[in-house]
This record gives sequence, structure tokens and C-alpha cells, in this order.
Amino acid sequence: MALTVRWTQEAVDQLDAIIEYLELNWAEKEIRTFFRKLEKAVGSISEHPDRNKLSERKKGTREYQLTRHTTILYDFDDTHVTIMLLWQNLMDPEKLK
Repeated sequence: MALTVRWTQEAVDQLDAIIEYLELNWAEKEIRTFFRKLEKAVGSISEHPDRNKLSERKKGTREYQLTRHTTILYDFDDTHVTIMLLWQNLMDPEKLK
């Protein structure tokens, strides 16, 4: 049974920034592809949250590699998955601590 997905405000803000970047720099086709990947990833996470690796970047979270540029960091309990961050892989991991 799939868990309910919640997003932190920080994750929502990061998604908004990604959307803004995509709209400025990518074609509509690539934007749709990104959102299909995101939808599939969130579905997979909600169905099998324990399947992905424990994060070495941020303790207490797991990681899902969305694209080569973006990683989803999340945690979960018995009823919810919380999307904590949409991490841009080129960012300094020290900022996560």
C-alpha cells in the first residue's frame, strides 16, 4: 500500500526554482520528460520507501537519484513519506548539515 506523500516547504521552493530554470532553458518536451520522471519517482518512493539507499549527505534520510543533476532526499514513517529536499548534485554537501 502506497504511503501518503508530503513535501516540506523547502522542497516545494526548490521545485519552483527548478521549474523556473527549466522554463527558461529547456524545450517543452524536456520539461514534460522531467515531470514524468518526477511523478514516477514519487510514486516509486511512496510504494517502496525503504528500497532506496540511506543518504550519506543528510543523516536520517534516503536518496532517490531523479536525474544526473537532481536527487530527492526523503524520510518516511508508517503512513507518510516526506520529501525533504530536491538536491542539485553540484551543490556543496556541507550545506546540508
